[in-house]
Amino acid sequence: MKNVKSNLAVIKAVLLDVDGVMTDGKLHYSARGEEIKIFDVKDGLGIQLLLNAQILVGVISGRNSDALGERIKDLGIQHTYVGSSNKEKDLQKFLETTGLKREEVAYVGDDLPDLTVIMMCGFSACPSNACPEVLDAVDHVSSKRGGDGVVREIAELILRSTDRWAPITRRFWSE
Repeated sequence: MKNVKSNLAVIKAVLLDVDGVMTDGKLHYSARGEEIKIFDVKDGLGIQLLLNAQILVGVISGRNSDALGERIKDLGIQHTYVGSSNKEKDLQKFLETTGLKREEVAYVGDDLPDLTVIMMCGFSACPSNACPEVLDAVDHVSSKRGGDGVVREIAELILRSTDRWAPITRRFWSE
């Protein structure tokens, strides 16, 4: 088993699956056929905290939608691989683009298409309702279900384990 705390100390990027991690994984469509996604605001703050700590954040998702594009833009996520048919190749592109090593990347996924990337990264996590194969493969199982604050929990885990939490959150404290 990996030494999770030492793995967290070297994390310089967090890559996220979307459906089932940032959302509850359910597909919602309007009467006009528009895809509607529901995101947790706590996850958004978790992403902002990671970015403020100089930790890159990216998305590797098998699906693409206007709703996802708007959320990615709203959060300022620069590294996006949507409509991915091969998450392993997209991880390789991310590593080439950033110059990071696999050990410096955390990945959060929930289902079978995420398994290869989970096994390749230095730290991996999943929501509590991930598929059994993912639950068995990751370093950390969140106490949260997909779409209910998983990303925020993982962001806090990374930042607190390396003493970056207090400096990053100091701006929220009243004096």
